[in-house]
Amino acid sequence: MSPLHLRHQALAKALAPYSVLLSSGFEQCRNYPDNIYPFRPASHFLYFAGWAAPGSYFLLHEGQAHLFLPPYTLDDIIWSGPGEDPQEAASRSACQVHCTDELEAFLLEINPDRLVALPLPDEAQNLAFEPFLGRVPSLDYEPDRRLAKAVIDLRLHADSAAKQELRDACKLTVQAHLAGLRALPKAKNEYDIAAAMLQVVNQAGGSLSFNPIISTSGERLHQIKLGAALAANRLLLVDFGAENKNGWAGDITNTWPVSGHYTPVQAQIYDIVLAAHRRCAGALKAGVNYADVHRLALETFAEGLADYGLLQGGTIQEYVEKNVLSLFMPHGIGHLMGLDVHDMEDLGDLAGYAPGRERSPLLGWKSLRLNRDLEPGFVCTIEPGLYFIAELLQHSDYVDLVRKYVNSDKLLPCLEEVHGIRIERDYMVTETGSELLTPGMPTERNEIEEYMAQN
Repeated sequence: MSPLHLRHQALAKALAPYSVLLSSGFEQCRNYPDNIYPFRPASHFLYFAGWAAPGSYFLLHEGQAHLFLPPYTLDDIIWSGPGEDPQEAASRSACQVHCTDELEAFLLEINPDRLVALPLPDEAQNLAFEPFLGRVPSLDYEPDRRLAKAVIDLRLHADSAAKQELRDACKLTVQAHLAGLRALPKAKNEYDIAAAMLQVVNQAGGSLSFNPIISTSGERLHQIKLGAALAANRLLLVDFGAENKNGWAGDITNTWPVSGHYTPVQAQIYDIVLAAHRRCAGALKAGVNYADVHRLALETFAEGLADYGLLQGGTIQEYVEKNVLSLFMPHGIGHLMGLDVHDMEDLGDLAGYAPGRERSPLLGWKSLRLNRDLEPGFVCTIEPGLYFIAELLQHSDYVDLVRKYVNSDKLLPCLEEVHGIRIERDYMVTETGSELLTPGMPTERNEIEEYMAQN
């Protein structure tokens, strides 16, 4: 029995007596109709149906899965080639295959009060459901919300097929990062690194799992603008993920010295971040609250920055409880990963947060994307980082905290030389601990420096 068939069965059992309608989504154009962005099916659709054309639908009714594909006109064939072969689509999707022209007739046989759907992130595309449902899908509608929770429960626990896809996507992501590291000694600007990494992904038939961050301004957490020259005294923060040809994501961040060697200040901060990464990764196991892993990173940072002399005037517990560390890591320790790099965040916090848990309003904590007790099959990232953001440290909301606990003599070299350091790897939770999905990536400072020297 195929993995998709098993997923169909599990969803049907969880949702009985409801029927499920999912959309692949639709093509979107850039500026004019013939200039189409590359199409990628909606992730929930992809999980149950595999790849399909834009405007396709997946229907699960009375335990039977159906895939509805749009008809192809002669013009479609002339300009784009023939559509999917129905027999091949049936074999791939483990569904009975029909034309979308037949969908309305199918749905007439289903009680509309027993038909549920998931909203698409693009509200305009949601309107395409209205002729079939008589409404627009919404998580505020309790039966649709029940579907969302059932899908989350399935997708949170990677099955054997998902595990292999994720290993494949992560392997490709490692290969891309290695290509970027090999290119760095001769690179002139950020474009050169991006080109080397994209070549690896493109040659494998993959794509990007998100807009990459390749930046000498590592303190800008989501700096996606490329082009800066690679000054020898700067660090290059590379947050890059590959999506394999079947739509599964990888996500790695490295921070490399442009010169080939970390300065003493850069080395000190890098080692603190690496220590936090190791402790957090070592804490991953079934039953652990992921929020506690975030706290562990803050505790490690407090110890390291106090030893370095950047934090002063308080205890380790005080630095953590007063939230001093979020001034230097204003994001969460990681996130779920699967068919999206931030998996299932289209469903808000339903996936990332366990029932009864809510986001904190505090800096750093409010950006924690996962707050669940870990279970076998969960796939998540660990990505501690230290950032020296002048605007944040000088902000009126935090100036008193900085004045009380931060040693300006130690801060200034970090502002000038470090900017930002993040180390991110991908892990799968197991019964006894976790599996590193991204082996083979140089992580120790000496490993990185030696690898660059060899290239």
